[in-house]
Amino acid sequence: MSNHIPLKDFRAHRDLLPDEAFALPSGERPGPTDLISEKVWRGIVHLPDDVALTTSNHHGAQLGTLYGRWADWIDAVDDGQEDELFDGMLEAADCFQASTFDSLHGFYRAAAANLRSALELIAIGALGNLAPKDVDYERWKERNLGSFPFSSCMKKLRGATSGVVRTPVLKAGGWPETLYEELCRFTHARPDASDGALWHSNGPVYVSESFRLLYTLQISTYAAGFVFAKIA
Repeated sequence: MSNHIPLKDFRAHRDLLPDEAFALPSGERPGPTDLISEKVWRGIVHLPDDVALTTSNHHGAQLGTLYGRWADWIDAVDDGQEDELFDGMLEAADCFQASTFDSLHGFYRAAAANLRSALELIAIGALGNLAPKDVDYERWKERNLGSFPFSSCMKKLRGATSGVVRTPVLKAGGWPETLYEELCRFTHARPDASDGALWHSNGPVYVSESFRLLYTLQISTYAAGFVFAKIA
């Protein structure tokens, strides 16, 4: 039998936001038209809910820090100057938000995969600001043909900033590339970075060391993102 949390705990309540809370409401939202069954609802959310409650019992300060860094990132996205970096930073904000949500609910591998996407988007956006006519950047942006490997983007960033940026920041095999390789482990669910490896079980389940790892990875990704934005 489930252990219900006290109703006085703010986490015990779910609320629908008012229409005016959304930037582009399309009239009033209708009431339920195909309500999910209680069995299916519980089957989907009961494990993630348990993880979210447990995580927020023990990591309130770290969650507050991640939320604060996301707010800082939003502030750094200058909607008054939509340059080549703007879209990348805006998309990365969604990745950061999803990563925190996934970490809160125990989906640690998915949280790391979102961080890899954020790092790629910011680096490519930085190159777009510095070398908007770069052939690989234009191909990625305009025709969406193929991929733009992170290592190739970093090489081009080194060329675009030669003599301007201190070498340790963008050097081959430097800390941004090391961070990216770490995030790739989770994206590809390598044996030591799979869901099962992070949970030591099936899941999602709360694992303190896995949450702390994702916290560190997200803070590191914010750091790299701000460096790329500064360079650009």
